[in-house]
Amino acid sequence: MTDARTRILVVDDDDGGRYLKAHILRKSGYAVVEAASGAAALEQCRDAEPDLVLLDVVLPDVSGVEICRQIKAAHAGVPVLQTSAAITTAHDRALSLVGGADAFLIEPIEPEELVATAKALLRMRAAEQALRRMNENLENAVAERTRELTDAYQRLEVEAAERRKAEEVLWHAQKLDAVGQLTGGIAHDFNNLLAVIVASLEMIHAALGNPQALGTPQAVVTPQAPGHPQALGNPQARGNPQEVMRSKMLRLVKTAQAATDRGAKLTRQLLAFARRSTLRPEVITIDEAIVACEPFLRRALGEAVTFRITFEPGLWPCRIDPVQFEAALLNLVVNARDAMPGGGDLEIATSNVTVGDAAPHRTTGLDAGDYVRLRLTDTGTGMDPDVATRAFEPFFTTKDVGKGTGLGLSQVYGFVKQSGGHVTIDTKPGCGTSFLIYLPRCEAVGCVSETYAGDMEIAPTGTETVLVVEDNADVRELARATISGLGYRVLEASSGPAALDLLKRDDGIDLLFSDVVLPLGMNGFELVHKARAMRSGLRALMTSGYANIQRPGTERPDVPLLLKPYRRDELAQRIRLALDRA
Repeated sequence: MTDARTRILVVDDDDGGRYLKAHILRKSGYAVVEAASGAAALEQCRDAEPDLVLLDVVLPDVSGVEICRQIKAAHAGVPVLQTSAAITTAHDRALSLVGGADAFLIEPIEPEELVATAKALLRMRAAEQALRRMNENLENAVAERTRELTDAYQRLEVEAAERRKAEEVLWHAQKLDAVGQLTGGIAHDFNNLLAVIVASLEMIHAALGNPQALGTPQAVVTPQAPGHPQALGNPQARGNPQEVMRSKMLRLVKTAQAATDRGAKLTRQLLAFARRSTLRPEVITIDEAIVACEPFLRRALGEAVTFRITFEPGLWPCRIDPVQFEAALLNLVVNARDAMPGGGDLEIATSNVTVGDAAPHRTTGLDAGDYVRLRLTDTGTGMDPDVATRAFEPFFTTKDVGKGTGLGLSQVYGFVKQSGGHVTIDTKPGCGTSFLIYLPRCEAVGCVSETYAGDMEIAPTGTETVLVVEDNADVRELARATISGLGYRVLEASSGPAALDLLKRDDGIDLLFSDVVLPLGMNGFELVHKARAMRSGLRALMTSGYANIQRPGTERPDVPLLLKPYRRDELAQRIRLALDRA
């Protein structure tokens, strides 16, 4: 059904042809006006814009193609249907379309074709008008919303300072939490990949040059045997092409293993800035850690900064994650460098301190006890009190846009707090800055790191039965191969329910080695709870590529966690430790 308000202009100098077209369109319910010349057509358009123009190509005064151009120039949204009985070649039709016509029909025109074409062009015009209205509405809505946001921003600007600060802290916390979740997911997937690569490289390395590592004493290759890489030291081995190729392959494998170590370290550093990293504490003295990372600290500082390190003899050991300590130290050094754009002096000094009950103000927040203090002092621009108060806030920075994330000092604060210590700032504008880090002293007795106590030249083996629960098929297969290579009997399951089914059917399982993240609605810790409900005292060892896994500590604090990627020796030690637990 047509709309009688739709107005169509029929332009044709032939009275009969014009009448026929107008009659057909009126019969279909359209309002039709007529013009017998180009000038009359333009006048009709100026008086009232039509919804559609039916325009003959041959007119007495001006070419229909030119009239079409003029109509389109003045009324771009009006569709034009050109018709002709005399000019009908493909070239002529093309000229009409190039001139602006939306369609072309050759006369004589069947009534059904004329009406259908008119309806199609009118639909196109209606769609364009609707789109135009939609764009106008959208622009109006955007303008209105912009005004609302501007008003809201202006209101926020005049709010109380305490409320503004609270909103900023909340925003920073939400953003940090979102970034932490993202990096945790990335770390999980990346560590699963690294776990496969690490295990595969170790197996290749063992097959190439150290069959002892596979747990098969009968296949031991001594340094004098042709299969051992050290055998290349004699002329006979050097002349053997197979031994030369094996030596090259061993070097390539070692290079790849070093790359995986760097990849694992990079993952931990990535997680550190969001304070979502799981620390891998080791008992170390921080002077050794500083010496180890001194070369890249000097490279980070550049030649314009004079760098000095002072150690107190007999420094107490601390139980910290050395990787996160290096990252924190690098963040502090880079912060000091940026505070001295024209160069200056930077000193790192360590000392033993004992904090009593009446501790001075600078150590507020520390419990009484023994600490190792690290002081990092620069001769830079210093900070005013407001900046110093917010220095550890995530995403707070005084650097220009694009020159700082505001996460460096936040990582330092998070690492120190996770390590049971404290960090303070001593600074004044124009007088430089000192960062003081206090790390708890670790007594040599009873202070064991997360890794297996002691490094063993030969990985511990056994004959017990280990149930491996891992949903990633590649990781599960390599874990099975590695553990069975250590002499253990290995069973496999890809989910918690499957593992519980095996526990029901096999009474000989000694250890449950499970990933934390599992499918089918049951994670690794829940699996341990259910398994121990079935079999009291079942030993368990957890593994995960996620950082900062929340253990059910109040219920099962004795479930150790092995982070991916792990090496064969580390897995062997942790399995043996879990099995030997009382």
